[in-house]
Amino acid sequence: MLPRRIEDRRLFSTPHALTEWRERFGYSQRQAADAIDCSRGAWAGYEKGDQPIAKCIPLAVAAVSLGVGR
Repeated sequence: MLPRRIEDRRLFSTPHALTEWRERFGYSQRQAADAIDCSRGAWAGYEKGDQPIAKCIPLAVAAVSLGVGR
């Protein structure tokens, strides 16, 4: 496990960062979830901070941001 100060620096690793990314791309929660292949409920939980953000989520968000898989 990484020290907290390093974990916080990971791209798209906080609820606020995910919400900001989604809004910047103009996605609904459903569209964001579909873009990274997770459920809307999981996405909503990540944004609210109700569940920890899985380590693969920031990578998937970064890939979508770069147009990978389109």
